[in-house]
Amino acid sequence: MVDKNEFKIDLNNNCTNEQIVKNDTDSRPTMFYTSLNELEQEETKTKSKFNVTKLNSSELLNKTDQKLPGSPEQLTTPVDALPELDNYRNLLSLTGEAKSRPTLQELQNYNRLSASDTDSIKKHLILNESADLNKNNETPQITLNSTQNKPVDVVKFGWIKGVLIRCILNIFGVMIFLRVSWIVGQAGLGLMTLIILLATLVTVITALSLSAICTNGEIRGGGAYYLISRSLGPEFGGAIGIVFSFANAVAAAMYTIGFSETVVSLLRDYKIEIVNSNPVNDVRLIGLITVLLLLGVALIGMKWEAKVQLFLLGILVLAFINFMIGSFTPPSAEKEVKGFVGYSMKKLKENFYPDYRNGEDFPHLFGVFFPAVTGILAGANISGNLKNPQKAIPKGTILSIIITSIIYLLFSWMCGASIARETTGDINDLVNKSYLDCSRENVTCKDGLLHNYHIMQMVSLWGPIITAGIFSASLSSALASLVSAPKVFKAVCEDKIFPKIGYFAVGRGKDNEPLRGYILTFIIAILFILIGDLNAIAPIISNFFLMSYALVNYSCFDNSLAKTPGWRPAFKYYNKWVSLFGALLCITVMFLIQWWAALISFIIIGGLHIYVKQSKPSINWGSSTQAHIFRRSLEYSLKLMNIEEHVKNYRPNFLVLTGPPTTRPALCDLASAITKNRSLLVCANIITDNSEKNNIDYYAWMRKRKYKSFYTELRSSSFRTGAFSLMQTVGIGKLRPNTLIIGFKNDWQVDKPENVIEYFELINDAFILQYGICILRLDGGLDYSDLLDDVLNLRDSSSSESESETDSSMQNLGDLREANLKKQNIEFLISKQNKTNLDKIKRKNSSVSFISKLNEYEKFDPLIDNLTSNKYSFIKSTELIKLKNTKINQGVLQGINIFHRKIQNGFVDVWWLFDDGGLSVLLPYLLLQKKYWQKCKLRIFIQTKNTNANISEEQRSMATLLSKFRIEFHDLIVFSTFNKKPQASSISIYEKMIENWRLKSNETPEQYPLKISDMNYKQNIEKINQQLILRELLVEYSQNSSFIFITISVPSRLHTCAGLYLSYLDLISYQMPPMLMIRGNQNSVLTYYS
Repeated sequence: MVDKNEFKIDLNNNCTNEQIVKNDTDSRPTMFYTSLNELEQEETKTKSKFNVTKLNSSELLNKTDQKLPGSPEQLTTPVDALPELDNYRNLLSLTGEAKSRPTLQELQNYNRLSASDTDSIKKHLILNESADLNKNNETPQITLNSTQNKPVDVVKFGWIKGVLIRCILNIFGVMIFLRVSWIVGQAGLGLMTLIILLATLVTVITALSLSAICTNGEIRGGGAYYLISRSLGPEFGGAIGIVFSFANAVAAAMYTIGFSETVVSLLRDYKIEIVNSNPVNDVRLIGLITVLLLLGVALIGMKWEAKVQLFLLGILVLAFINFMIGSFTPPSAEKEVKGFVGYSMKKLKENFYPDYRNGEDFPHLFGVFFPAVTGILAGANISGNLKNPQKAIPKGTILSIIITSIIYLLFSWMCGASIARETTGDINDLVNKSYLDCSRENVTCKDGLLHNYHIMQMVSLWGPIITAGIFSASLSSALASLVSAPKVFKAVCEDKIFPKIGYFAVGRGKDNEPLRGYILTFIIAILFILIGDLNAIAPIISNFFLMSYALVNYSCFDNSLAKTPGWRPAFKYYNKWVSLFGALLCITVMFLIQWWAALISFIIIGGLHIYVKQSKPSINWGSSTQAHIFRRSLEYSLKLMNIEEHVKNYRPNFLVLTGPPTTRPALCDLASAITKNRSLLVCANIITDNSEKNNIDYYAWMRKRKYKSFYTELRSSSFRTGAFSLMQTVGIGKLRPNTLIIGFKNDWQVDKPENVIEYFELINDAFILQYGICILRLDGGLDYSDLLDDVLNLRDSSSSESESETDSSMQNLGDLREANLKKQNIEFLISKQNKTNLDKIKRKNSSVSFISKLNEYEKFDPLIDNLTSNKYSFIKSTELIKLKNTKINQGVLQGINIFHRKIQNGFVDVWWLFDDGGLSVLLPYLLLQKKYWQKCKLRIFIQTKNTNANISEEQRSMATLLSKFRIEFHDLIVFSTFNKKPQASSISIYEKMIENWRLKSNETPEQYPLKISDMNYKQNIEKINQQLILRELLVEYSQNSSFIFITISVPSRLHTCAGLYLSYLDLISYQMPPMLMIRGNQNSVLTYYS
């Protein structure tokens, strides 16, 4: 039996609809939920996410007869969650388990369970009936099946080992031993001090910006890439991540070659050759062996790598001490003739001013020295291996810069105060001190600051220790680069910004070390070591590092400028303008080092940036780029409020009542074609029932269809009330719709009268609110909700099961994103159980046979690519039919995509019957600017009250007006409708159309005020005849047109009822090509003034 006190179930979930109850008399835990539906849902979810071992189900079943003691009031009540760290964790946090606070709906709908529900509650606990607890007498446990929450035993360093030592070793390369003295000889002590201070200024500013960024929240592995990508977004982050990883890999080769060249030079001094007389081959061989050994150190683990770095630091410090002691010892005769004369004020004055040789100048010397201060990101690059990156990176990085800068200044002044610029190096010149006179004939100076790169080795107390220091500086920098490159690259691969590199995101062992990344870095290093001479590639690599520094500074500036509340760095010693200055300094230094290398760096990073931007990865990191979009939008919206409206700046801003946009794609396509990249488009869905909000991402669907649109939902008691509210509230300031677009109500003759009235009053409401109105009618209708809901299975009941199966296999954030992409782009399938729904729709649309081809469906595909359905990848037993292989109604496909395909050589007819301000002419003009409609010809029809004798004059007048409006047209047709009568067949069609809306003989106007009485019919007989004649003209001229725009009249509230007005619209659009019935708000939208 289980010990009651030991029985524990910890779901580690902070949702308040799930609680563990333990009472005094019965210690069995009891979960209770707000409803039994939630209990069943939680059971499904728990089965997929948890594994319960050794649960005595029979014992629990035997106890289900017992009642829970006490009244429902004694049960624990779910309450608001208390503030705690786990509530704010990332979904896939590796440092702890994320919890979720209760939703508003859970808090609002909470209700205690009655005692009668306890049986269901207890049965819910029986998750594994086959377990037998009595057998082993073990305490039951609930464990996660997923491996993603297993703690990873990653080696963690403090700020000294993790940042300070690494930065110092990476900054101190061979430059301090081989180039500092030479630059002092060229630039003099004064300018050398300026060079060091300028370089230090760049690195200090970068370090301050780095500190601000890394203290603005927790950071993970990835170093500079992680900081830049989370600040500026994946475009900048992805680009710098690739080049920074590559730069570190090549830098490892560069430092290894530096070490190899020193070894080969040392061997040559002793007449030792390894391969042959060509020293380059010796450099290659030693370089390959060295990098292989360094790889072995890195693969052993970070602990051993850190110990090696400490050992190398010890050698480096010993070399520094060796030089300092040597500089204070009296020079021997041999050292003196080679330039070391001891400390003297005279020598300091001589070496204070510049003495450029061989075409050197200040910018070039600065470019030579600056790589000696790079390496400040060595600590940040292993951010995933730091105990507290927010404290370690600022403290260690800034302190390392201070220490190294002081040492650079100290060594520069020591060299300038004790070593001559140039000497002959001839021991015979020591007698008369002529070794300092290089102006004599036939004398060549080959020693001193200007000629001997190894002068510090000569000055030191014991030369071999300086050689060991050179080895230490080279190997430590090579090892740091060899470790940094795969760690940064692994972070890039995990984020899956670039395709087909996820292979390198896999870690190894308990430390999760990037083994594959190490091998790739090793291969790159070998390739460049085999070159043997990296003078050509070195400037580009230096520029890659400088570009990362520039972006770190710009990230700090950009985040500060965005003024987002989320920018709250704990490090306060930064300034956004200083960071911007630092970014500009870095770019300047790039061009100082080598202008062509700077251009290549910009081209490479720019190309990667453009690629990532075009690929549009599904990533949201809350970058400053996103913050700027909001800030600029707000700023320009406020500026727009101060601009007075002018007819030249008029834009048709559409509010389109689409319902769910996926159900009326043709309506969305037409509105988008007119407004795209030009004006505002808002798709609106008015919800009048109490249905729950669906989980379809309409924005994803609109992006797939390439709409530039907003989407909004409004819940209302009625459609008209909701639309009236939307027309008044949608938009912001002056950025709001001015034109309403709706679909024509095809079923107005048979629908409930109240629905027809509501539709009619909606049109009147639009006019009251000074909206223009457009009513679109297609012969096959606009609403495809039945097809999309039933056939495409948008709300499949089994989607939740597949979500849990998918989630249980997640390993990291990249996997989660990939799974979401698969959900969005998966092919939609139809199972056997849904074939009946498909057959229903076939019968419903029996007027047109289902005979479309596969390539016809490809045009339809964007409608469903991004709709949510998840189960299909997991179904094995059910026979599935791919929708792409199903014969879909050809008429349905054509109706869906009627405005989404190119029209060849058609006519767009504009029946400009009334002067509505010009909207009836402007909209077709805008449509014809789109590539799908560019080859269509515009024909304009205008009615006149004049006689036939004056029609030609009217035509010339209208042609002049259109010419002034800059509206190009193919034909202009003027007609008169007052000298003819409608045909009998037209009258018969109309009478049948309004038959259900005519007042019957046994009905009175008082009983049915919405119907058309005989008196009302006679009052409008002239209007009816005009509509009948217009119908005949439309059939005569526009029956074969591609699209028709027509101006409609404004309904009279005194004389025109709903049935009469809708009959007008139905009459002119019945069995016609696609027609947009338009009425502007009587304000001019066109002008011929400049």
